[in-house]
Amino acid sequence: MLLALWGWGWGLWRGVLRLPQPLAGLQAGLCASAGMGVAVLALQVLAVSGWLRPGPVSALLLMGLGLAAWSLAAAWRQGGLPRWQRPPNLAASALRLGLVLAALYPTWLAPLTAPTAFDELLYHLPHAREWAQSGQLSVNPWLRYPWFPYNVELLFAAALQMQGELMVHLVHALAGWLCTWLVYQLGLRYASPWTACLASVFWLQLSAPLFGTAYIDLTLTLFVLSASVATLLWLETQTRGWLLLACAMLGLAVGSKYQALGYLPLFVAVWAWRERRPSRIAQGALAFALPCGYWYLRNALLTGDPVTPLGGPWFGFHDWNAWDYEAQFKDLKRVANWPHPILWPALAALAWPALWRTQAGRWALGLSVHATLLWWATSHYDRYLMPVFPVLALLSATVLVQGLAGWAQRWPGAARPGTAAGSRRAVRPWVLGLLGLSALGLMGASAWNRGERYRPHIAVQPGGPPGYLAQRVQAYELLSRLRQREGLRAYQFALEGSLYYAPRHTRGEIFGPWRNQDYYGLPAAELVQRLHQQGFNTVLMRRDVAEAFGRDPAFSRFFELLDQDRDAQAFSLRPPP
Repeated sequence: MLLALWGWGWGLWRGVLRLPQPLAGLQAGLCASAGMGVAVLALQVLAVSGWLRPGPVSALLLMGLGLAAWSLAAAWRQGGLPRWQRPPNLAASALRLGLVLAALYPTWLAPLTAPTAFDELLYHLPHAREWAQSGQLSVNPWLRYPWFPYNVELLFAAALQMQGELMVHLVHALAGWLCTWLVYQLGLRYASPWTACLASVFWLQLSAPLFGTAYIDLTLTLFVLSASVATLLWLETQTRGWLLLACAMLGLAVGSKYQALGYLPLFVAVWAWRERRPSRIAQGALAFALPCGYWYLRNALLTGDPVTPLGGPWFGFHDWNAWDYEAQFKDLKRVANWPHPILWPALAALAWPALWRTQAGRWALGLSVHATLLWWATSHYDRYLMPVFPVLALLSATVLVQGLAGWAQRWPGAARPGTAAGSRRAVRPWVLGLLGLSALGLMGASAWNRGERYRPHIAVQPGGPPGYLAQRVQAYELLSRLRQREGLRAYQFALEGSLYYAPRHTRGEIFGPWRNQDYYGLPAAELVQRLHQQGFNTVLMRRDVAEAFGRDPAFSRFFELLDQDRDAQAFSLRPPP
């Protein structure tokens, strides 16, 4: 899959953008990221036209592999393949590689576990499954956020058709690994090898919990980071291809999550500051709109709100109401927090004159300040700041590495410039080596412990080891039995975090047209009548909800226990009064 994405990226890179050969370094990572964007756009076309089937998806994969083989063969004939060169300090290079590999270790195991995270079971995987099974893009109003932009879930739908849920996890993890590559290459290009190493480790420490999920945060981060790097390269070279790539990658981000719209003013301001030619502006606008325009145009035409449901107070609500809107933002306030302390050294970068004197430093600081202020004013939830975690990690690593270098020069045993040779002894190499090996040992032990949490649960069979899903997914055993029943039309209370494993088309949600809030507190007779009128014959309830409804003496007259497990109960509906 990675080779196929790189092949599609190479086709865009050389055929449209006319950029240099992307065979190594920063350009290789950007090429793979661009290939993921091409795949998203192709899948979008297939899904809208009703051709999201295994055959066309396989054809896309084979075409990408063909482009990759063609590009590598051409580079081999021209002698342009990258070659390994012995680094000047092999021991230090091996130590840096060991630290990054140790941090990577848990991320290799995490994607190989069955889906259990709340949001992936709530709406990411259910939407993708609907499109994978129907072969077309549809609005699924019984699932949460049916009108969101879903570029990344299109990748998930294709992965479900090809290899199932583990491939979905690997697609998301691939975005995280590409971010790691870009962070390391940015550190090498604009700072130092140790900055590259430390920034990569920081990024992996922050993002590791998401590698085993079908969330979209790693992919969104990849798109925003790629747009940022392409913008920086355009600022440095004024090459048309970099500007178009930056616009397209930001369009992919905006087509993946509404939060990415917050980055648009900064990027547009920077682009407009340096580019005034109408033809370039039109090309950039087209490159931006291609991967995201469908979602916002569809919403505007069908609901009157291009960002439904977030625009409800201004455009009017469609399937949400004012209560849903307020409850969503109250939930964000409940999870408000601060970023991990390893990013806090980035604050000191604002007072670092050397960073302000470089184009890369000014762009990194400007992007970080804009994103942080936006985050502060809106969600204050650290996961919504993740698209700039790689840049913040680079700034933090730069501050720490340069600060440590300055401290080492002032250390009593260190040689100082201007002193006579031998008058002061340099820091002994064995001291630095001991510090490096100690850091590697600590990182390796930590990574091994985190990796061991995933190792026993690797899914060598569908669903993982016996009992794995039953232990981690609420009411999994009950829902598995109910999926075997024919003709079941279910409404659920408080089990939305297990919805992917529930019978298909199960209704009932916190928000939207089947909101639980409209049913809580109803007498049993009125509840069964309303459920019958809406076509349901079964109701699923978490145990505490069932106990609350069961306090009504008439409950057993209208609801018959169908099945249960330790977490939930299922009732069949008797005829209403």
